[in-house]
Amino acid sequence: MRQRYFMLILAAFSLPIAAFAQPVTQPFTFSPIEHNLPLVRHGSTSWGDIDGDGDLDLFLSGESETGIVSAIFRNDGFDGNGKALFTEVSAVLDRVAFSASSWGDADGDGDLDLVVMGSRTISYPYDPVTSMYRNDGATFVSVSADLPRLHSGSVSWGDLDNDGDLDLLLTGTDENDAETSSIAKRNADGSYSSVSDALPGIAYGDSELGDVDGDGDLDAVIAGSGINGFTTQVYKNNSGTLTAMNQEFGEFAFASADLGDYDNDGDLDLITGGGQISSNLMDGAVRLWNNSGGSFTEVTLGANGILAGDISFGDYDHDGDLDLMVLGANNILGRRDASIYQNDGANGFVNKSILVGSIFSDMEWGDFDGDGDLDLLTSGFTPYGQTATTLYQNNRQVIPTVPSAPAGLQSRVENSSVELNWLPTLQSDGANTFLTFNVRIGTTPGGTDLVSSMSNFQTGRLQTPQPGNATSNMSMHLSNLNDGIYYWSVQAVNNAFIASPFSDEGSFSVSGGQSVDTETDSALPQHFAIRPNYPNPFASKTTIEYDLPETANVSFIVYSMLGQEILRLNPGAQAAGRHQLEWTGEDASGSRVGSGIYLFELRAGPRVKSGTMTLVR
Repeated sequence: MRQRYFMLILAAFSLPIAAFAQPVTQPFTFSPIEHNLPLVRHGSTSWGDIDGDGDLDLFLSGESETGIVSAIFRNDGFDGNGKALFTEVSAVLDRVAFSASSWGDADGDGDLDLVVMGSRTISYPYDPVTSMYRNDGATFVSVSADLPRLHSGSVSWGDLDNDGDLDLLLTGTDENDAETSSIAKRNADGSYSSVSDALPGIAYGDSELGDVDGDGDLDAVIAGSGINGFTTQVYKNNSGTLTAMNQEFGEFAFASADLGDYDNDGDLDLITGGGQISSNLMDGAVRLWNNSGGSFTEVTLGANGILAGDISFGDYDHDGDLDLMVLGANNILGRRDASIYQNDGANGFVNKSILVGSIFSDMEWGDFDGDGDLDLLTSGFTPYGQTATTLYQNNRQVIPTVPSAPAGLQSRVENSSVELNWLPTLQSDGANTFLTFNVRIGTTPGGTDLVSSMSNFQTGRLQTPQPGNATSNMSMHLSNLNDGIYYWSVQAVNNAFIASPFSDEGSFSVSGGQSVDTETDSALPQHFAIRPNYPNPFASKTTIEYDLPETANVSFIVYSMLGQEILRLNPGAQAAGRHQLEWTGEDASGSRVGSGIYLFELRAGPRVKSGTMTLVR
């Protein structure tokens, strides 16, 4: 019955609504350009550099005027008249609509693989399929992954169990018309195993993965329609088990969601949207949630509500903070909307651009023309009764700023686990103020077979336009590692998805279940150094070890992310050797401070070292 209800709504959506056609209001930034891509609705688009040539290629699927399309297109630049040219790559793909797709380096070989879900029919009964394609040098081979067969849902890559490889979170409707949510964890042999997690079955919605509580593992956002109604929920990852927060983030059908640190305070905020039952049958809504130490509070946004579309963060104006794109329908029989909201700091999000709206739509930020700023690709059903794929070129005249590579790499091995830490390299022009971090780890120098950065190791250029795999954390924890020597490095990624070069390469060794540090001990330290604090993240106490090459007066200062001094300890004069001190998450008055990321400075005479600690209550 629920399936029929949604099909009736879809039919209502499909009516052309010329009375609500709106012009493109574009004062300065985005211009639609001619291209040769298929025009689709009920589909999915995903940018990714499949051939390692430095530009973004494209996967596109959906319903066109001539049937169902699923294809990979190589980016071939422009012709002499400024038309964007894309060439279809020869590949045998399942042709699907009501689709979702995502690029990820599933096998750790340094190139992008593809997962796609959708229906091979566009009318009932639907024929769902979920397919994985391995990239063998820009040749794509179907892989038997035994994934749930779904349509009208979402797919998200992420390392949910901290073992280094990419797992999958999938939502959608299965072959029995049942709403489904499934976690598929990648095994050492490349196969996938479904995990029995208490996730509600969800379809006609969205999912996102990100570390919302700063504890070093990936949490999940799931939004859409289930057997018990509409829901949007955050699930925190507790030792590999996803547990729902006791908070509702909006009851939405045809839902969308995205995670991003819009206020640049070091944690991931949440934006949600979709359809809510109303006197108009269903009205669109968009809600913004501010994250403070893993707890969310709704803040006023003022954006137009949308449903059956997409919402996404991205820094299109290169000012360092995340702007917002909203695409969809304001209500079932009403105006289509495509608006770009500029993040104006204390003044909130300001509507700067109105583009051609569409429903059954998808949108992707991506610098397809390689000029250093974020362009836009949208697809869907326009107010004019037309199927459209629209490519917008960002015309802002800015000089892209490339972040500096991180430094201060440290590793601490405990049995078969490792804690990696690093520090950003700050620049006077503020270019490194708002960053995420991207880690690669391999069993050979420059390798990616344990953790793939999905970027070019030589140039640092990202293969997909997305934040780094460590989010804004300046640490990464991995467990259940095999014995051996591992090589790793890290790069910084700004909010326009421009990445720094990689840092100098570090290494660590896992051997026989023993604890191994990458630094060599001697009778007395030769250098002033700080070892990674442990545990990190911590709940009640963390220990900081440091080496003094000579006697020095020592002080230890803890700061908030805003630079406010929290605590100052003065151990005084200490002899050469290894020392340690502890912080229990209290300020100078002895009061407990809240969850979050804290900075510290350790001073030894004229020398200063710094680091970060993550407190989780």
